Amino acid sequence: MVTSRAAADDWRSTGSGGALEIDRFEPFVTEVERRDGVTLVRPRGDLDVATAGTLDAALTGIERAEHLVLDLRGLTFIDSTGLHLLVALQQRAERDGFELSLLAPPAPLAKTIQLCGLHVTLPFVEVADLHV
Repeated sequence: MVTSRAAADDWRSTGSGGALEIDRFEPFVTEVERRDGVTLVRPRGDLDVATAGTLDAALTGIERAEHLVLDLRGLTFIDSTGLHLLVALQQRAERDGFELSLLAPPAPLAKTIQLCGLHVTLPFVEVADLHV
């Protein structure tokens, strides 16, 4: 399991008095599990410019995967850096000859993917369609 505390404290002004409040983020975590020729990768947290490197390092560290499943259901946020990482992973799968399946993130994030048109070009699947 790869763990990274990628998000720093977020300082926000509250009210007209100018008091500051600190929101603490949960660390971005990527879990990697292998079974029967399938590598399952589960990132959790915000996938953004601060955390994409952590997920990329976990994905790059996977050798000889016949089938890679990236389960995005644990994401709470995705930015353009995260979306770019998904496109690059699809290109890597095509180049290196492994099967890639993506499990879509929760509704608000899935909408972002749809607005970009990536739901058409990336290999999203339903859990029921996986043979793992």
